[in-house]
Amino acid sequence: MNNLNCKRIFHGRGGLTAGLGNVVVDSFPPTLLITLYKETPQDSLAQFLALPYENILIQKRYLPRPELEVFKGGIPEAPLAHELGCVYQLKFGTSQNIGFFLDMKNGREWLMNNARDKRVLNLFAYTCSLSVAALKGGAEMVVNVDMAKGALSVGKENHRLNEIDTRKVKFLSYDIMNSWNNIARSGPYDIVVIDPPTNQGDSFKVERDYYKIIKRLNNMTHPGAIVMACLNSPYLKSDFLKQLFAEHAPEFQFTSKLDSSFAEMEVDPEEGLKILFFTKGP
Repeated sequence: MNNLNCKRIFHGRGGLTAGLGNVVVDSFPPTLLITLYKETPQDSLAQFLALPYENILIQKRYLPRPELEVFKGGIPEAPLAHELGCVYQLKFGTSQNIGFFLDMKNGREWLMNNARDKRVLNLFAYTCSLSVAALKGGAEMVVNVDMAKGALSVGKENHRLNEIDTRKVKFLSYDIMNSWNNIARSGPYDIVVIDPPTNQGDSFKVERDYYKIIKRLNNMTHPGAIVMACLNSPYLKSDFLKQLFAEHAPEFQFTSKLDSSFAEMEVDPEEGLKILFFTKGP
């Protein structure tokens, strides 16, 4: 397999293929990961199981505790995702997520192309792939904030794997909603990334809490700052974010939108990841 770049090769959840709506297939050469969101007969997966990968893994996400079945080969000891010249640590196993979201490729590419000499705040940083992309693009500084210490530890490893100068990056294990003074201390920022989970239990819910972040943006940013506001809910569309900014941060004007990297595999891209950009006036 000559091309090591990762990608989604089948996105049944996009609704374009009848009968396979609960199947997604991701390529992380030399490993193929098939994720099932509903029990699916193995014979209906034959086209994927025949692909020439060293390892073929099937994750059963529909179980109360996801299981990983090895169909071919084995579970690699130190798997990596290769994308846009960067590498990211993966974890194949019983955890729900593998530590890397393929649908955010377009967002990482935007940061690579727009973060030069900028101070970047990365909220809900998870394993910090957006930070790696920004710093590879020449960012002056990135501040990563996430309450999950384990995810930030993987984020630190991702920076090490990409040989990034750690003096340009901070990892803050904070509950974002209760830590604004500490977060603002490293500002003002030129780019703010907001990429929250739709529902993080009691600590964050998009419909209840997103506006609370938006209200804080003006005091933490330079004139001309750009907010990369992300939303990953099939029920909430781009207009949800536009309305929140209009009401709670009118200093920021909507300027553009990026679709998920899966958009061409979706009946309605608005049901997948939305990435909206808002620019602060002078």
